[in-house]
Amino acid sequence: MDEVQQPLKLNVGGMIFETLPDTLAKVPSSKLSRILVESEPTIPQTGAREYFIDRDGSLFGYILDFLRTSELLLPSGFCDYDSLRKEFEFYELDPVSCILESLQKKNKSEVLEIRYIQKGSGAFFRIFGSSVETVYALSSQITMHAERTSSKPWVSVEKKNPTTAQKLSFHDLVFQCGSNPYGKGQQVNIYVQVFPGGKKILLGFNGLGILLDYLTKVGFCLQNTRSVHQQEGTVECYTFKHNMK
Repeated sequence: MDEVQQPLKLNVGGMIFETLPDTLAKVPSSKLSRILVESEPTIPQTGAREYFIDRDGSLFGYILDFLRTSELLLPSGFCDYDSLRKEFEFYELDPVSCILESLQKKNKSEVLEIRYIQKGSGAFFRIFGSSVETVYALSSQITMHAERTSSKPWVSVEKKNPTTAQKLSFHDLVFQCGSNPYGKGQQVNIYVQVFPGGKKILLGFNGLGILLDYLTKVGFCLQNTRSVHQQEGTVECYTFKHNMK
């Protein structure tokens, strides 16, 4: 083999890679290509056909594979897109930027979990979401209507102004529905109205069904369910995933 075509050794952050000059020359304008003509001061030569690059070696493997195959192949579950983009920018591999952005949008997803617990005739909901926008949208579309009633027929029903689900933080909210005793033969009925135009629901199980059905219709996919047994009762958890476009 011609000496010019002998493999080169690259030490990237302590990880050793070997490749051919033709591979590094795939993108002529890149720093890796300029190694071949010894015109890249940020990548010093440390020996005969050996170079040291003070960058992330674990990400360099993806870069080298791209130069070899002209495809950006990332493992399932890869999420460190920002760091990988910085590595491509360092090596001045501009053609990959659009490919990387497209892959990130395709694989990006948000997760949402509903926790539901029944306590007597009342039900309590807590929703956690990875997207702040989704949590805020849900909080504005879940309305509670409280009505105080009495077993005495001559006592009129007292209705309070509707309230929205309570946001505990940027990523979670709570609401409830059902009946609670108020004393002296009275009780408070809390109806939940899920999304504008929806029916007012008193039973928590019905409210849960409407909520799960809505999330499925807007693109969320149910990933798993589980039950968590606590002192105050059993919490039913429903985890959804939504791929971002």
